[in-house]
Amino acid sequence: MSEEKLGAGVSERAGRGIDRRTVLRGAAWSVPVVTLAVAAPSAAASVNNADLQLTGLDANLLSIQVLDSPTVATAAVALTVPTQLAVVNGAGALTGSATVSIRVGRPSGIALTLGRARGFGVHRFDGATTTSGQRTTVYETNALGSQIGFPVTTFTTTTNLNVASGQTLNIPLVWGLAGSRSGVAVNALATFPVTATVTVGGRTLSAASSIIVPLNAGVL
Repeated sequence: MSEEKLGAGVSERAGRGIDRRTVLRGAAWSVPVVTLAVAAPSAAASVNNADLQLTGLDANLLSIQVLDSPTVATAAVALTVPTQLAVVNGAGALTGSATVSIRVGRPSGIALTLGRARGFGVHRFDGATTTSGQRTTVYETNALGSQIGFPVTTFTTTTNLNVASGQTLNIPLVWGLAGSRSGVAVNALATFPVTATVTVGGRTLSAASSIIVPLNAGVL
């Protein structure tokens, strides 16, 4: 065989070898691209399948802590309060840092033009006592600059969520009396709206309930 033909054969075989390696190398790099494209939606799906609820109604609450005080008030008639913040998860694990906000509004139908009454705020969240830095208490102000009526309270914190697929995370809540009272005592039936939000994974979940203070409970 001539050198010219031998060289041509080697060149041809080398060319085919390079082509096969190039194809294999391209196929190997294509695998992670497909894996990433499939995995990305699952995290978002778990958040989209989740729900938030205020549950565990307790209709027998008689003793309640006054926030930022050693005083414990005793109601003459039992209050009704939600005792759990429930994160109900659907398909897919729900994990990550979450911002939690719990707001207690003013009761409707009770107008105080003079003096202040107490409202409600979160005393313990997930077993830990809340601090004054985690809570705000805001009263209305009259034309004379005096605080009047009932307060609106907001509790804010961050927590790490780790809820398995199809499971529910129940976070215990304990309530306290917020603000201070002056003027006449309020003994009317009062319903305080409670709104909770949890922001995680770019989505905000919300839940609503209420705290009910019966007639002549004597704690407001």
